[in-house]
Amino acid sequence: MPLFKTTMEEARLPLMIADSKGRIIFANRCLEDSMGYTRAEFLHGSLRDLCAPYEQNRYIFSCLPDIKRTTEVDIDLQRKNDEIFMANVSFAPFDYRQALHLLIVVRDVTVRRLQEAKTREDEERFRTLLAERNMLQDQLHRCSKIAFMGELAAGIAHEINNPLGIILGFVQDILEEIPLNDPLIESLKIIEKETARCVDVVKNLLDFARLKHPERISVDIVELLEGSIALMTPGIKKNKVIIKRDFGGKTPLLKLDPQLIQQVFLNVMINAIQAMPDAGVLSLSMGLIRKGQVKESGDCIRISISDTGNGISQKALHRVFDPFFTTKGSKGTGLGLSVCQRIMEDHRGKIEIENRKEAGTICNLYFPIKD
Repeated sequence: MPLFKTTMEEARLPLMIADSKGRIIFANRCLEDSMGYTRAEFLHGSLRDLCAPYEQNRYIFSCLPDIKRTTEVDIDLQRKNDEIFMANVSFAPFDYRQALHLLIVVRDVTVRRLQEAKTREDEERFRTLLAERNMLQDQLHRCSKIAFMGELAAGIAHEINNPLGIILGFVQDILEEIPLNDPLIESLKIIEKETARCVDVVKNLLDFARLKHPERISVDIVELLEGSIALMTPGIKKNKVIIKRDFGGKTPLLKLDPQLIQQVFLNVMINAIQAMPDAGVLSLSMGLIRKGQVKESGDCIRISISDTGNGISQKALHRVFDPFFTTKGSKGTGLGLSVCQRIMEDHRGKIEIENRKEAGTICNLYFPIKD
């Protein structure tokens, strides 16, 4: 035992021995120097007495007799001068005179833990900056595509808009002149239909390229949404769609361009109704979202428009805002959601589309309350 004590005294680590109740029965010189207590003060105290007040009820102190192997915990200890430091405390159990004792090593890890915390903060800051960089690169890429699309749209409109109008006019004149039983009537109707579709494509291209700057006024968003629903009544009845509303309490007036935002509402609802050709439920909800609930810089109004259709494949979901990308085949131009996204961004808002867990899709529109 004298040799054991001598070895403990000479060790350059703060060491102590405690019994299974946490009472200190030995403390070496290095521990005295580290914490400022005298040998006698250590021997009249317990492990709890060395802890900061808020650490004295730690679970580890209630299960000291159950420690079977070396255990490490971080505990805030308090020196005699009341200075608190972060310590890594290692408990190593051993038997002495047929009783459980604990060899305890105390390491001051304050500096190391602070460095680790700073490293974690730096890593988190780096991840945030990397995410922002990637987002800006995506925006830059999309802006480049939009700029190209604008030039392309202007060229297409100039070159083919007038010829299309002339073709459509002549076809309609012929349809008015020839009898209904003429064998060419069906072919002419197909020409009329497809030419009209080409005219719509050119119009959508022009809308996409020459999107006007928002003319903002104070608008009751609920009233605007209700008006948009009323415009969709024919499609709602045709597809036997049930409308469900949950607009919550009173919402503040928002500064926005009602004509452009109604264009967004109509486009999203048209897509939802077309996704339910054989009946379904169109749900519209509205609520106040506080800063921090979503990745927004301030409070905003969220409008959710969901359907019970078949949803969108995960692969297609990442491309729904790409110009000319459509899941409707020849029935769609692929420009509607691209225009909606530009309108929302011009209002400092955001549009997101995702699949619902049950069935169908949900479109979330975020409108900042403060401009």
